[in-house]
Amino acid sequence: MIADLKKAVKGKILVREKLSMHTSFRIGGPADIWVEPSDTKELKKIILFASERNVSLFVIGTGSNVLVNDSGVEGIVIHLGASSFRSIKIKGNNVTVGAGYSMSALVRLCCEKGLAGMESMTGIPGTVGGAIHMNAGGSTNPIFKNIGDFVTSVKVMEPNGSIKRLKREDIQFGYRCSSLHSYIIIEATLKLEKGDKAILNSSRIKFLDMKKQKQALDAYSAGCVFKNPENFQFTCGQMIDMLGLKGASVGGAEVSGKHANFIINKKDASCRDVIELIKFIKTKVKDNYNIDLELEIKVI
Repeated sequence: MIADLKKAVKGKILVREKLSMHTSFRIGGPADIWVEPSDTKELKKIILFASERNVSLFVIGTGSNVLVNDSGVEGIVIHLGASSFRSIKIKGNNVTVGAGYSMSALVRLCCEKGLAGMESMTGIPGTVGGAIHMNAGGSTNPIFKNIGDFVTSVKVMEPNGSIKRLKREDIQFGYRCSSLHSYIIIEATLKLEKGDKAILNSSRIKFLDMKKQKQALDAYSAGCVFKNPENFQFTCGQMIDMLGLKGASVGGAEVSGKHANFIINKKDASCRDVIELIKFIKTKVKDNYNIDLELEIKVI
């Protein structure tokens, strides 16, 4: 099967590639096959190849919001890291950007070009495709925006390999979710506002400094583990903190001392360590607040 795939795809193909090398948690077993298509034509070939052989597919960006099983991932893992998936074009207030483009680089570039709106998203790791897929952004505080607020259209590949562009009215964005889960995001167009470069860059730096003070950005993690419950007076981080769980650990996984909604890979943590710690936190929150916490990270 791998030999056949190599005939169809010129991009990088790796066998039993450790996913711990491709996730911000630095956790995860190997992928059966890791593929980096060079363009959309090769991406379509991979999708049809997998469909014909009943092989599972999973798309990963920088792995900043995922927890991968210790045994790894069966099937094909696709990474859109080629230059054709990292293109960017700015026309007026509109930015058309590839799914593989870095979110942090996008925010910085927009500020430098005097395009306002995304500065609060500085410090968000990962790629544009992943960010749009989960509607990444800030907290419930209105000063923090979500990327879905700026999307005007998204170019996607369907499960049959065909490409179409979805308009904003065709897409539903929610809290850390979207209606794009059945597609592979290829490109998106965002509409921003004109702003002053100096003010935007100053604002971006202030937001980044704020996050560095409050979040465990310097540790191996997948960001916030749980979604904040709706219509509740406390955030997940506040609830976990008030229960005295900062520093709680299972194996090499530990609740961050900076932000209680972060679990960090303190020392060679396994996926099992993190899962057990998640279960422990959920039980404590349920017992004390009668709230069933919902995961924000994706467990593979």
